[in-house]
Amino acid sequence: MAINNLKILYEDEEVVVMKAPTDEELVEILLRYIRKKGRPVTWRELREEFSGTAGEDRLRKALGKLRYEGLVVELRGGKYATPDMPGVREELEERKRKQLLREAMSMEWSMYKRPKYKKQKQTAITN
Repeated sequence: MAINNLKILYEDEEVVVMKAPTDEELVEILLRYIRKKGRPVTWRELREEFSGTAGEDRLRKALGKLRYEGLVVELRGGKYATPDMPGVREELEERKRKQLLREAMSMEWSMYKRPKYKKQKQTAITN
């Protein structure tokens, strides 16, 4: 299990009960877990690993904080990695190039769009 330094509240031969981590501790534990893996991890892996420790909402919140701080990035396929992991920088640069290309194509396309004019019926006024 990823959690090994939490306070043990009760322990016997069959059960170990630990104190749940605070939100700040969960962020640190999550970052340590991803770094320890040394490769991008999926949401499913994170959910399974932390299932007895934190609910999905808390886990998403901690992951969101790590993403906001730039300590973790989301890759294709819903994988999460630290920016210094092998291959991550290249994927992020490729994503940035594709985004710039999409924006440039969108701007170019908008320059060639012709305004749509409605045909108006001309009615002659007769006296």
